[in-house]
Amino acid sequence: MGLTAGQPLRDIAVDTVFVGSCTNGRIEDLRSAASVLSGRSVADGVRMLVVPGSVRVALQAVEEGLDKVFTAAGAEWRHAGCSMCLGMNPDQLAPGERSASTSNRNFEGRQGKGGRTHLVSPQVAAATAVLGHLASPADLSDAAVSTPVGA
Repeated sequence: MGLTAGQPLRDIAVDTVFVGSCTNGRIEDLRSAASVLSGRSVADGVRMLVVPGSVRVALQAVEEGLDKVFTAAGAEWRHAGCSMCLGMNPDQLAPGERSASTSNRNFEGRQGKGGRTHLVSPQVAAATAVLGHLASPADLSDAAVSTPVGA
């Protein structure tokens, strides 16, 4: 993965952040990520994709206004589906690119040939999108992050 032993994870910049699909694409996951992203922006040079786990989840998220939180921050709101999780569609990493992903697998080539995937929680994904490197919500300067009920 191009990492050095002992290298702090917070030193690792990402190109893409992926939230969703069938794993971590539940309404609770989207609420959790939105709570971190609300009022913030995705870092320059970072692409964030948000993909609800089902049509039902997508409809509920839209009803709750979560789609607006994501798009206001600069994330791409997508239709329910596999998207980047599977890497068998245009949503792929280029060789050498890194992703912080809430998917459930990170074997070699999963999100694109030569791509490097770090598995993270929805809140970590959102904080990473804001800061542009692997991060925790606690790393955000205002640290005003609440965990929604049911998350």
